Amino acid sequence: MNLLRWHHPVVRQWAWTMLAVLVLAVLASVFEMLWRTDLAFYDAASAGGPAPDDVVIVAVDDPSIAALGRWPWRRDLHAALLDRLRAMGARAVALDFLFTEPDTNSAAGDVALAAAMRRGPPTVLPLFVEMPGFQHSLEERLPIPILAQAAAGIGHADLELDRDGIARSVFLREGIGAPNRLHFAATLLLAAPGAGPLRLRGSRHPDLAGAPRVWVRDFRILIPFLGPPGHFAQLSYADVLRGGVSAAAIRGKYVLVGATAQGVGDSYPTPWSGEGQTMAGVEVNANVLQALRNDAAIRPLPRWAAALLSALPVSLAGAGLLLLPPRRSWLLSVLLMIGTAAASALALRGGWWFPPSASLAALLALYPLWSWRRLEAMQAFLEEEFERLSRERFPIPATRAAALRPVDFVEQRMDLLRQATQHMRQVRRLFSDLVNGLPDATILADAAGAIVLANPAAAALFGRPGAALENSSVDAQLYERVKDEALRYETLAARAPCTVEAALEQPGRHVLIRAVPFTDSAALRAGTIIAFADITALRAAQRERDDVLRFLSHDMKSPASSLLGLAQLQRDPRRALPPLELSRRIDVLAQRLLTLVDGFVALARAESADPGEFREFDLRDAVQDACDEVWATAQARGSRLDSHQAEDAIMVSGDRQLLARAIVNLLSNALKFSPTGAGVQLRCSRFGREAMIEVTDQGPGIALESRASLFRRFSRGLHRGEADPGGAGLGLAFVRVVMEKHAGRAWVDGGIEHGAVFSLSMPCNMETQGA
Repeated sequence: MNLLRWHHPVVRQWAWTMLAVLVLAVLASVFEMLWRTDLAFYDAASAGGPAPDDVVIVAVDDPSIAALGRWPWRRDLHAALLDRLRAMGARAVALDFLFTEPDTNSAAGDVALAAAMRRGPPTVLPLFVEMPGFQHSLEERLPIPILAQAAAGIGHADLELDRDGIARSVFLREGIGAPNRLHFAATLLLAAPGAGPLRLRGSRHPDLAGAPRVWVRDFRILIPFLGPPGHFAQLSYADVLRGGVSAAAIRGKYVLVGATAQGVGDSYPTPWSGEGQTMAGVEVNANVLQALRNDAAIRPLPRWAAALLSALPVSLAGAGLLLLPPRRSWLLSVLLMIGTAAASALALRGGWWFPPSASLAALLALYPLWSWRRLEAMQAFLEEEFERLSRERFPIPATRAAALRPVDFVEQRMDLLRQATQHMRQVRRLFSDLVNGLPDATILADAAGAIVLANPAAAALFGRPGAALENSSVDAQLYERVKDEALRYETLAARAPCTVEAALEQPGRHVLIRAVPFTDSAALRAGTIIAFADITALRAAQRERDDVLRFLSHDMKSPASSLLGLAQLQRDPRRALPPLELSRRIDVLAQRLLTLVDGFVALARAESADPGEFREFDLRDAVQDACDEVWATAQARGSRLDSHQAEDAIMVSGDRQLLARAIVNLLSNALKFSPTGAGVQLRCSRFGREAMIEVTDQGPGIALESRASLFRRFSRGLHRGEADPGGAGLGLAFVRVVMEKHAGRAWVDGGIEHGAVFSLSMPCNMETQGA
């Protein structure tokens, strides 16, 4: 927003530059300074079109002059031609000849021509304007009275030549003192039978109206020429006069009779003429006639409107220069130039002429001019920054300057900038290395909460590459996963410096979040540094400590308290137990206490096992050790222990005693929860690269909701319908720890209503499996 304030130097420079370019564009448009380019564009953009079928030119051409004699001809020949055209059904006729003097050959020729004009078809004649003497006074030369009275209309046939000498426009109304004479082609249209009112369109020029002895013109239009000379249908005068043309070529058509032979009539260069070619005046009038019939005349825009349109693309380009980067602003300027030229060409086809050169020239000048101004400003800025940079101290030494300095001024500045940027890269690399070397996950977020830097520890914490983290927001990585309002970025940034503890979405993952703000060179808050200290192990140790305390305070305290109670009870002779009963109770309590201590010690030993000290052995040996250990228990319960082992050796790396103890725990539980006399199955096999051990009991099954916590420390999952069998809940926890140490896993499935299957799996040593 500061960039758009007037006091900003960039905005001031831009405003003055835009003002200068806009003034030049408007002046060039109003005063037509680039008229040559505009006229060339007009000629190139003229569309042309097919010649109409109902307009025909009867041409006084070279063959006609050869057949009928030297020009001018007798007027009775024109009378005969009109009679022929009337017989052939011409709609209206324009005789593009000056009859300002009586016929020198015979007075009867004027009478015959007037009579023919009265008989029809409707015939119009042109008038002539001359400036005799040195007084430059104008005079209208009308046809002789007998012909003027017989004519259906009289119109002027003047053309407007542009500054390059090419005829492109006409005034539809002209006259001395007032524009009261219609153009020759407009007069022909009005003279035709059934003609409606003619709406005149064009540029108005009323300034000289009413001034005496001044030729006044109004309603200027540009002629939309349909094609080059000879584009309209032409018939030879002599052929029509002698009946060599069919009536279909004339019937119902506008007929313009005029000279096309060289040196006989007037001719003009037009946009379609080409080099060395001119168009006969009669064909120019045919183009004007067609434009008026189709209301296709091209009207020049008023100068004020053209000036505004010229300023519009320049203003848009200027806004792009201020708001867009250089490449896009340059592309916008090019598109606006193309659009301006296209808009002018489209407007020309729509009947309006907008000269585009002023706007195109301003667009061409604007980008280089603004670039020059910005280069000047950049040079001053670099000079100032280089001076400040040379006075600042950095934690790393500056790069040594080159021995040979460039001679060119721009190259010198580029060399200084190269050294400065290299130094800044070294500082940024040092900062990045410091952040990446931090042991804790650390991210840097800007004021909006977007991550701008993340070290590898942060990438590992969030499970995403560092580049992906740097394109995301803090809330997307933290709040959206945890859904804790205290972890919203705006909350952390507002409270910083602060420390927050959070449990991440990963099960059991705890972090300590430390948020510290950092500022820019102006001491304004630029963002926040957020560090994540992983305290998962600390929280796990705390939970284990709490579990041990509960174990010591409850499970181990209970049998000790019972023993103490028995001792106190025996001191009272009245309440003392018989020796046999006392011995039995002491034996039960001591056995329970010994079992708890033994389970706790075994679990501690399993957790402290070092996989680096594991040795290779046959897993079937550990299975056999376990079977031997529980055989006596099975016999005492009258249960059957069915062991099925693979025939081939199953070689694994591990601790044979720990694995045997884990299998013993599973077999003991299976015997405990199976009915007396029931069988327990043990299966040891290999599936691919995995060694599998399955223990199946005949108990009542395990509820689904109890399975998730079955292998946790101090958790005692009950079989369905069973009372609490006792124990501290360390047996299956021991099994889980042993399997984790051996890169395996333990799980239970089946047995929802009847029986349960406990499974163990661990990788085999495939290198020695076949030995």
